[in-house]
Amino acid sequence: MDNKKNTYNGLALVLFEKMQQDNIEYIYRGEFNTGITDSILNLAETNLDNSKDGKKTRKRVYFILVEGLQNITRHQEEVENTDDIPGLLIIQRKSYDYVITTGNLIKSESVEHLKGLLEKINSLDKKELKEYYRTILSSRTFSAKGGAGLGLIEIARKSGNKLNFGFEKLNETFSFFYLQTRINVVKNNDQLTTDEISIKNTNTLHRTLEDNKILLNFSGIFNQDKLISLLSIIDGHIRQKKVAMRNKVYNIMIELLQNIARHADDYVKNTVDGHYGIFFVSEHNSGFTFTAGNYIKKDKAEMLKAKIDSVNNLTQTELSKLHFQTMLSYKEERIDYIGLGITDMRIKSKNPFVYDFYPVDDEFDFYSLQVTITKRPPKMKKFEIEPTEDTPYVLLAEEKPVFLIKGMSYPENSLEFYKPVLEWLMKYSKNPKSLTAFEVRLKYYNTSTTKEFIKLLNIIEEISKKSAVTIKWYYDIEDEDAFALAAQFSKLINLDFQIIPFEVNYFDDNIL
Repeated sequence: MDNKKNTYNGLALVLFEKMQQDNIEYIYRGEFNTGITDSILNLAETNLDNSKDGKKTRKRVYFILVEGLQNITRHQEEVENTDDIPGLLIIQRKSYDYVITTGNLIKSESVEHLKGLLEKINSLDKKELKEYYRTILSSRTFSAKGGAGLGLIEIARKSGNKLNFGFEKLNETFSFFYLQTRINVVKNNDQLTTDEISIKNTNTLHRTLEDNKILLNFSGIFNQDKLISLLSIIDGHIRQKKVAMRNKVYNIMIELLQNIARHADDYVKNTVDGHYGIFFVSEHNSGFTFTAGNYIKKDKAEMLKAKIDSVNNLTQTELSKLHFQTMLSYKEERIDYIGLGITDMRIKSKNPFVYDFYPVDDEFDFYSLQVTITKRPPKMKKFEIEPTEDTPYVLLAEEKPVFLIKGMSYPENSLEFYKPVLEWLMKYSKNPKSLTAFEVRLKYYNTSTTKEFIKLLNIIEEISKKSAVTIKWYYDIEDEDAFALAAQFSKLINLDFQIIPFEVNYFDDNIL
């Protein structure tokens, strides 16, 4: 099976290079709740503890990160319907400083007030900031959620730098607020980019995340501690999902993250436990997409390609058999961990992998692998209408799926009667079963019913693009007009349309 190019895989290399260039450690875009913020802080604490920075610097970074996350959650509570534009956190570790960028939705009417407050804070020196903080505190003009800019003042005080900020107007109601804080590791640093360029780059990166629905993006050293922290962050996001989906997410993430931690090759040598790579998760309407990327030596690439192509060509039954055989042939010193992990992911995802190898130099490639989990569409409830003297019995049952209309059809308002029937079938047409059968057994139907049946046939034709459709149209053997009308219907669509004669008492048979 030929590997198909995919935007997520190409994006893996682009983001990896971007994050290395800008020294971005990780990005989170999504809902911020207590569980997620705690997990983000745990990951940050692990990274800080592994750094060579002084204790004072680590404490300042941690404090500002806590304040920034609280700022997001406060605004998240105040602004309703934030699902389309979730919050943002970016952490950068540059040569001379840390840069923490947060972003959240605010009401557009608040922009001028917030801008004025930030400009005032930036106009004050260290001593003046301290006095301003005391003045607001003593005036008691703040609320239980913070308010009056106390958090922003404290961020400015602890960072020792001016606050960089920007606003993007989304519409008349909402704007997106970016706050960027710099914590110097090296004093009197003159190697920094300008604030204007920093916010502009952040906004461009944010658009990329939004366009690709990326929830979490981590770039850096991968090891077991990072794996646990990243799983915790995603756990906070998917906790409301069904157990089967959550288990698949965990399994795929663990395999991909451990694959980087164990098997990636270091293009840039490091003394830290683990290996460099990138990992990001995207959530879309149909499911989740996981993308991992890392350096690999060229002499491993061909073997890895062969393994991926091999499992991509196997059925689920063949995959299960291969996985079992691999487990039986287990020998600790010779076990094929990579092959075992790839097979396991392929079984659980039920979708072919997409991969790429991008040449780096004569020795290394950049390898990216994408795994997709598809959400199961919710089952449609059975739709049933009991017959009356002038309306037919209707049964639309997806689990069969045999759709039946029988009896008499001359309602006072055919448009109103058949509207829910057509709406149900339109929903079904989005994701039909592989086989779909329609049966129509009508003793009599009026002209207005005929108009609704033409609409029905149009929907059936849509269903036939994704399903093998059969139509059995029964007519009274003694009614030539009924046969002629059925024949006209059959010419409207190019499908298996069977016109079947029957005796009158056949109407009373219950075929289901």
